[in-house]
Amino acid sequence: MLKKLFKQEFKSFSLAPAIAMILLAVFTIIIMTTFMTSFWDQSYNIFVELFSGLIILAYIFTLAAVSICITICTAVRFYRNFFTDEGYLMFTLPVKHSELLLSKILVAACWRLISTVCICLSIFGIAFIAVAYIADTGIVQFFQEFFDLFTELISMEWMQEYFIIPLPLILIWLLLMGICSLLFDILFIHTCICVGQLFHKHKIGGAIISYFVLRFVIRIFRQLITLPISDVYLYYDTKSISSGTWILFMSVSLLATAGMCFAMYFICHYIITRKLNLD
Repeated sequence: MLKKLFKQEFKSFSLAPAIAMILLAVFTIIIMTTFMTSFWDQSYNIFVELFSGLIILAYIFTLAAVSICITICTAVRFYRNFFTDEGYLMFTLPVKHSELLLSKILVAACWRLISTVCICLSIFGIAFIAVAYIADTGIVQFFQEFFDLFTELISMEWMQEYFIIPLPLILIWLLLMGICSLLFDILFIHTCICVGQLFHKHKIGGAIISYFVLRFVIRIFRQLITLPISDVYLYYDTKSISSGTWILFMSVSLLATAGMCFAMYFICHYIITRKLNLD
């Protein structure tokens, strides 16, 4: 049943983010095309300057719109489906509350991941073409030179000495932290909305208050966790710190983020199961 819920939620969620990403792709292609032609050689032309300024401004707004659109859709759909009149129908479905909640989380995570990949590809593509244009080399030749330089940097001795911990372990940690951070952002929004529903009146206002209170509490918790790490980093030579100590620090930060994710999931599940308060 979770698979069916995921498919339905994915389709319902996709309209606004898809439009934003299509606009991002259009502006990215336009900007990359200008760098592959003689457009920027005519910078003295007032019309060219006006067009370039407008297209770059539109591109920046589109980058912001993609991220904001995912956040808004995550919050609006969660609130509308669970805590408005739609909730009466949603919670009469023959599925577990955990499946309803997981479908929301997974769909929002997928779209946030898709948007992040699209933004990174867009920025990297434009930067790559722009540097190739500035360097006045062919794209293929510049790509080959860039790949050779990257390979040389990775194989340099100072790079291997700098990373006390094996590089594969760092990459695994970054991957796990990325997944936890992705889920954390979504669960934080869901938790604020769920806590806001405990208010008998002004539920949206309660969600906004919950947002600032939870953000403050989480910030204090993170500072308490990272304080020993920052003290060690400031007062000791990083090369003198053993790999075991770094692994401990990485494990603590990963477990802390994962623990907050589980805690927020439990809060959401508890509220929609035991403290449901529909409009």
